[in-house]
Amino acid sequence: MERKRAIPLLIIIAVAVVMAAVSISLGYAGLNNNDTSGSVSANGTFSVLPDLNPPTLSDAGLRVEKVIEGLVQPTSMAFLDHDDLLILQKNDGRVRHVTNGTLQPDPVHEVSVDGVSERGMLGVAVANATGDSKTVFLYYTESDGGEIRNRVYRHDDWSGSGNLGGGTLILDLPGEPGPNHDGGKMIIGPDGMLYTVIGDLNRNGMLQNFPNGPEPDDTSVIFRVDRDGNAVNNGTNNKYYAYGIRNSFGLDFDPLTGILWDTENGPAGYDEINVVEQGFNSGWEQIMGPIDRTGRTTETLVQFEGSHYADPVFSWSVSQGVTDIEFLNSTKLGDRYAYNIFVGDINNGNLYFFTVNQDRTGLEIGGAGLEDLVADSDTEAQAVTLGTNFGGITDIETGPDGHLYVLSFSGSLYRIVPAS
Repeated sequence: MERKRAIPLLIIIAVAVVMAAVSISLGYAGLNNNDTSGSVSANGTFSVLPDLNPPTLSDAGLRVEKVIEGLVQPTSMAFLDHDDLLILQKNDGRVRHVTNGTLQPDPVHEVSVDGVSERGMLGVAVANATGDSKTVFLYYTESDGGEIRNRVYRHDDWSGSGNLGGGTLILDLPGEPGPNHDGGKMIIGPDGMLYTVIGDLNRNGMLQNFPNGPEPDDTSVIFRVDRDGNAVNNGTNNKYYAYGIRNSFGLDFDPLTGILWDTENGPAGYDEINVVEQGFNSGWEQIMGPIDRTGRTTETLVQFEGSHYADPVFSWSVSQGVTDIEFLNSTKLGDRYAYNIFVGDINNGNLYFFTVNQDRTGLEIGGAGLEDLVADSDTEAQAVTLGTNFGGITDIETGPDGHLYVLSFSGSLYRIVPAS
């Protein structure tokens, strides 16, 4: 979740008067269509909150609703039901609980975290989310005897109310030198395994494709582990599902194929969207963006047994600080959006949209100079931009109601629904 420049937090202003807003952003105008402030949605108990400066969408057939406010630097969320979810707060180490569509005043869990730069309370995943006994996984950065560690804890037998209680440490990962590129996103895969990503922490080892660098050290990788943190049939040293990852804050599975995709930040250029199959080597620190733009070949990479390199399926030549990726696992927003991809960024608060190709191995992008699958200008980036003014997006999820939920680092949760 790398921020390339400072992003001021939005000032949340409570208003009693319903206001319609028209805004122009990045060269196009879109109607907000949000004229339901203060109403209760028919899709659960979320109330639509007043919003003086709402996000803007280019599709007039969709509407953005603010449904939660008052969060402090939220990073990740996990749904338990259609109006019940957990939301993490980065620097204060709090796990907030939304029940019946309302943010509860007290956290269900709170720990001391190191929140310097991209460290903090970063990732959450829930197994058996709708069952009576839920298992909650948390990824956060903490200090242990003066040493900084990124750790994953498992919290068993949570009923969905009250406090989480003590957790069991299942992954004890590096946190230094950093302090950025800590990763932290987690997801339960179709195979029931826990997938989580950590960035390079500014290290230069074999996992960052330095042949003579230090041995593999649990950085720049995606883990696939069981509930106890044990690696299961990963292929690459039998420990890592993927490696060569610079800085990622986005993981999701294609709901139709079960294949993992991720997003990745470049240092100043070439943010990426990748298809991540077992043994994937993303190429960092030798390659960011398409390999034919780097003047290098795969011979420069550290290739472990069973590993492979593949170009990103899309890149931005100027880094946007892309964060989460989400396949909309629903038809509620119409056929255009069903089972296709949304990506957010932290720099601009933009929401990007992409159509997956027919065999679901890449993206369908035509015209606007994007035939090379790289956005080389603002104009080309606009062609894949669906929304703006979200205030720095940190998470995107398909809700149990089938609508798209967008979490903003500025402290709000938005929902995208049909305009009618």
